[in-house]
Amino acid sequence: MFGVTSAATAAVAGPAAGGLWLFSYNKENFANDTGMRFGKFMMARGNANAQVAQYREDIAGITGMTISKMDSWQGVTTLFLAVGAALSCAGRIGMHGCAPPGWFCGLFSGSIFMSIMFNGTALWFSMHASMRAQCAATSLLTRTVRLPIPSMGQLDQARVFASSFEKQPTR
Repeated sequence: MFGVTSAATAAVAGPAAGGLWLFSYNKENFANDTGMRFGKFMMARGNANAQVAQYREDIAGITGMTISKMDSWQGVTTLFLAVGAALSCAGRIGMHGCAPPGWFCGLFSGSIFMSIMFNGTALWFSMHASMRAQCAATSLLTRTVRLPIPSMGQLDQARVFASSFEKQPTR
């Protein structure tokens, strides 16, 4: 009788122990998969943030180049305007000698005033281009190239509760 009970106990205990081992093995795999899934989500978020950082760096580089060139050109045209003003303030050329003919003075004054006009226009265009590049950079950085912040739905899909293990469908 003792041998029959122990055989019956062993016959029942064997599958029960195997089932317990299988349950804990599956739970460990589920926990491992959960960590791997969240790691995959975080890696994708990190890659998306790095990509957006590259886009933002490209925008800053392109617009920064335009801004610096236009700011340099503003200095050059301001100096040209100062030289043109100094040349036009003298009144006439040849102050320390005989005066040149009137037609030559007219051509000289006309060319100085035309250079002042074109330099003033170039100064205005360079200021406009610099400001437009700054506005474009601000617009692109605030409206188009934004950080990919995950929604609550994406966060909920990335996380898994331990109670979800019991809710798995059987396969």
